[in-house]
Amino acid sequence: MILGLLLIALAASFLLAPPPPSPNPLFAVDPLASAACGLLLVVVGAILIVSTCGRWRKARLARR
Repeated sequence: MILGLLLIALAASFLLAPPPPSPNPLFAVDPLASAACGLLLVVVGAILIVSTCGRWRKARLARR
């Protein structure tokens, strides 16, 4: 769960940070690609959090 939260925090900082200036236009990062990468990190982090919560809930119900 902590890993998922860290991934979401990384994605948020990645999405909110301005792109660094590139001296070479061949190595410039496309803003759409940056957004897609950040959103993909958010999705992966959310999946990690949801799966952890589901396993925790299943274990808690099994103890009853």
